[in-house]
Amino acid sequence: MAERGARFSLAWRLLAFEHRRLAAAAAGVAFAVILMLVQIGFYGAMIASATQVHRNINADLVLVPADFEYFGSVHNFARVRLMQAAADPEVADVTPIYVSLVNFKNVDTGDYRSIMAIGVVPGRHELMLPQVLAHEDRLKIAGHVLFDRRSLKAYYGDVPGRFEKRGPFRALIDGHAVTVDGLFDLGTSFIAFGNVVMGTQTFFALRPDQRPDLPSFGLIKLKPGVDPDAARARIARALNASDVVVETKQQFIQREVDYWNETAAIGFIFIVGTLMGLFVGSVVVYQILFTDVTEHLPEYATLKAMGYPDRFFAGIVFEQSVFLSLLGFVPGLVLSWLIYRYTAATTGYTMDLTFPKAAGALVLTTGMCVIAGLLAMRRLRQADPAELFR
Repeated sequence: MAERGARFSLAWRLLAFEHRRLAAAAAGVAFAVILMLVQIGFYGAMIASATQVHRNINADLVLVPADFEYFGSVHNFARVRLMQAAADPEVADVTPIYVSLVNFKNVDTGDYRSIMAIGVVPGRHELMLPQVLAHEDRLKIAGHVLFDRRSLKAYYGDVPGRFEKRGPFRALIDGHAVTVDGLFDLGTSFIAFGNVVMGTQTFFALRPDQRPDLPSFGLIKLKPGVDPDAARARIARALNASDVVVETKQQFIQREVDYWNETAAIGFIFIVGTLMGLFVGSVVVYQILFTDVTEHLPEYATLKAMGYPDRFFAGIVFEQSVFLSLLGFVPGLVLSWLIYRYTAATTGYTMDLTFPKAAGALVLTTGMCVIAGLLAMRRLRQADPAELFR
């Protein structure tokens, strides 16, 4: 116990002896932490934004066009497939949903910007968003829409502020007058920086090139107690169609994640960014600890000559590595939280610095520092105490 306390004290004293070097090491680790957490945060925001509609649909199964790539791409299928799926005895309800990019006129500047339009059948509770459910009756009125409160103001103007001050007001979508009759919370995505929800009557008035018999997706609700996987397989066999795919809600979500991870390779980019953070931090910590070991070789040699084993010195460098990881992690965590807050406020993406993210970054940071410290220890392990005094 006494030896452990002495080692702990020695590790800290050796590390803190050069204040500037310690500050530089902590700054390097903090930079690595920021780089890792920001990359992890952006990746999480990408996944959350790409699947936000998927997670909020009211369905157990989803009919998806066979050539579907990602949410927002123009794909559809014959609505008769949805009617055929409804023939299954364990299906409680089916309903189509329509999506398309439209142009919303900025209420402040007059510029047109792309926005995601989601057409639903009013009263069918297709989107399980509280504000949409509460104002769904308003969607039965032709030309009335609900606007996403979290849409980017820089693109569409201060629509929420205007609505809260004046109530329902007129806006323009693709040159057609609509009435913003309510707000809901969903969020931006990589496809569009905002969303509007409308009834199908309004949707087809704005998009006459799209047809009611060609929905973007089909939502299938099963009767209580029915196994979604078994129902999916049965309905797929019954349809035996090449133009649609039957998926569970989770499979529908995973399909979107796979597209951005694999086809678009965005996930790979964020992984590379995280690894770069680890590499940068490792190099900084290695250089600091290697220099520290080299400068204190005479002191280490004395302890070696007194009979202290290599594990004692490994313990010193290990504890120095942990010290550095903690000293750099705390400011890195705080600065990352500020970056998360700023990014969320300016882009509308969901950027939450959750405990699992912070814990994962701490584990990576500590591991990075420990590995760098062990590499730096090779200089001491290979040294002969007698040679150190020459």
